[in-house]
Amino acid sequence: MGYLLTHQKQISFNLFHTLFLILCIVVPITHGFTDSKKPIIQPNPDDGITIIVEKGQTLSIISKTYLDDPRKWKELLKSNQIDNPNLIIPGMKLWIPKSLGKKPLADLQRFTGTTEVLKISQKQNDWAKAKNGEGLYAKDEVRTLKDSEAQFVFLSGSRFEITENSHVIMERGKSDTEPDELFLRQGRIRSLIPKSSGKNQKMFLLKTEAAESVVKGTDFLTEVDGSGNTTLSCYEGAVLVSAEKVTVQVNAGFATYVEKGKPPLKPFAVPNPPIPEEK
Repeated sequence: MGYLLTHQKQISFNLFHTLFLILCIVVPITHGFTDSKKPIIQPNPDDGITIIVEKGQTLSIISKTYLDDPRKWKELLKSNQIDNPNLIIPGMKLWIPKSLGKKPLADLQRFTGTTEVLKISQKQNDWAKAKNGEGLYAKDEVRTLKDSEAQFVFLSGSRFEITENSHVIMERGKSDTEPDELFLRQGRIRSLIPKSSGKNQKMFLLKTEAAESVVKGTDFLTEVDGSGNTTLSCYEGAVLVSAEKVTVQVNAGFATYVEKGKPPLKPFAVPNPPIPEEK
């Protein structure tokens, strides 16, 4: 009996000693993790955008879609305190700092009356009141209502003025060597494109539902009516207007008319151009 009691005491002591050692090891480690926890960064809404990762989006897709330089994906992870790219899963929020995000194609310089912007680039579904100086990105839309007008300038220096009841959409070139594009859905737009130093370089591409215009250095007016037909008047330089596999060159002082689904008409003379407003 004495032997059994002694043996049980020995077992109890050994068990207590083992538990004590485990606690001595585990508690400091756990405490260390608590102390090394990274502080949570609160993104500044005015210094970038926050997106929600969608199903099928990988780090590579997100970088190509939202970063000006996709190779800076490591900086994106660092900004969001993510150590493992595999932790990016659908439904989580990612902050895209302005310093890493895509640069705007154009800046809205001024407007009068009721001018609205639809920021498709930021997944917005509703039109919002325009702001002077705000950036316009690929897929963003601008529209003017009655008695309104707006002016915006592309980074290339091209300047555009839209009159009342006009609607335009920003488009990025398909590659770095292709020009940026502007789609005129309706209304009237005055385009002032700076001259290019390269003889064969396309400076800008203006599209409508009926035609597309390739320009270098020029000043021209484009108008789309309620049926989608396009009238283009050139005041300086020259514009190549194409539709239905037919291209005509419209020189200064001439215009062409493109009925939807038909080739452009032979250029005809137009009156003197209006004087563009100063910046």
